[in-house]
Amino acid sequence: MAVGMPRRKYPAANRKIAPATSGKIDTYKYRDALDFPAIDRAGLSDADSTCVYAEPPGVNRKFPRHPPEFIDDPDGVELFPEFRPDTITYSPAFVAAALRARVVGFRTVLTEDGTFFLDNSPIGSTHRQHVLRDLVSPDTFGEETGFEATPEPGRVVLDARGRSTKRIKKTTVLLSSQEPSNFGSWLFRVLPKLQTLAQIGFDEPKRYLVWVGLPSFMEYLGVLGIRKEQIIPQYPTNVIYQLDRVIVPSNRNNHAFLDPESVAFYAGLRDRFGEPSASGEKIYVSRLNHSQVGASTRVMINERDLIEHLVQIGFRIVAPEALSVPEQIRTFSSAQMVVGPSGSGMFNIVYCRPGTKVIDIESEPHWIHAHRCLFSSCGMRYGIFVGKAEDKDFSRHHKPWTLNVDALISRVLSFSQSS
Repeated sequence: MAVGMPRRKYPAANRKIAPATSGKIDTYKYRDALDFPAIDRAGLSDADSTCVYAEPPGVNRKFPRHPPEFIDDPDGVELFPEFRPDTITYSPAFVAAALRARVVGFRTVLTEDGTFFLDNSPIGSTHRQHVLRDLVSPDTFGEETGFEATPEPGRVVLDARGRSTKRIKKTTVLLSSQEPSNFGSWLFRVLPKLQTLAQIGFDEPKRYLVWVGLPSFMEYLGVLGIRKEQIIPQYPTNVIYQLDRVIVPSNRNNHAFLDPESVAFYAGLRDRFGEPSASGEKIYVSRLNHSQVGASTRVMINERDLIEHLVQIGFRIVAPEALSVPEQIRTFSSAQMVVGPSGSGMFNIVYCRPGTKVIDIESEPHWIHAHRCLFSSCGMRYGIFVGKAEDKDFSRHHKPWTLNVDALISRVLSFSQSS
C-alpha cells in the first residue's frame, strides 16, 4: 500500500497550454529545504526570496512505536520477526517559500538559482541517496519529474519530455506529495499539510496545486472548506507549472507514523462528523469490490467465507470506497474493533478512538513498517494475522492468497474479550 506500490499513469490535462522551454538552466542541484535561510512564521506572507520556516524547536522529532500485541501465523508463513518497541525519527516539520519557481512531478520544486527541493528533508546520507535515486528512476511510481542523473551526486538534468508550461500567478500552495493516487498516502502525507498551514495562521488568499484524480479527494477538500475554484488539478505527465510564488508545507509523516499534530487534525474531523462516542460496533473492512473489478491482484480467495463467519458473530461489513467522506468518518469513529486485510481502506482507522482494537491481516511483507507506524501512532491496540500467499516469492507483489478462517475467528473472539 503506502510503500512499494506499482508505477501508475496519471491523466493528461484537457486544455492547450504554451509549450515548455528549457530556460537558461538545464541542470539542477539538490538542496535540502531546511538549509534555506530561516524566517519566522509571520515572514512567510511577504517572503521575497527562497526561505523556510521550521517548526520549533527545529530539531529532529522522535516518537516511540509500540509493537503489536500478537502476531498470529497459523499456516507457518513466517513473514515477520518478533517486533519490539522502537523509535521513529522525523526531521522538523517546515514550510518553504520560493518565488518564480517551477514544479515538476508532484512535489519537486525548481528554483531560479538552479537548485531543487522536496516536501521532505531526508535524514542521513543513505535516505537522501534513496530519495534522489527515485527521482531519476523511470520505474519509480509517483514522481514523474523528468530528471536524468549526472555523474555528480545530487545534480540532475531536466528533460521536459514534451510537456507544456502553465503559469500560475500570485500565491499557490503545493499540496501534492509522493504516491498521490494512493488513499493511504493522501491521509498521512497530503491532508496534514493543511493542519500545518492552519497552525501557523497562513490565511492569505491562495490556490492549491494538487493531484485530485480520485473523486473522493475533491470531496475531502470540499469537506475541509476548500472551494473548487481554489483547486488547480495537477497533471505532471504533460504539464510543468511555473509559479509566481509557491508555498510548500512539508510532508509531516513520511513513514505513516502520524505526529501529534496530525493525530489532532483527524480527531478534529472525528469530532465534526463522527459519532459522539464508540458504540461498540465491530466492522470488517472488505476488499471484495477491488477483487471483483480487477483493481488488484492481491485477492483473498476465500474472503466470502470469512465474511459469512464474521457476520455470524455480529460484524458489519464495510467497503470504505462506497461511502462518502462523512460516512467513512462516522463508521470508523463508532468502532470498538476493526478487522481487515491490509490496504488503503484500513487507513481510515485515523478516525477510530484511541484504544480501538485492530486486527491487521497481512499476506506480504512489503508494507508492515508503514502499517505498524499508523496503528501505533493513532493509539490502537493492534495485532497482526498472517495469510498465506500462493508462493513465497515476494519479489512479485500483489499475489492471490488465502486465510485460515477458523484461526482468525478464534483470535477475533479472544481479542474482543481481552482487557
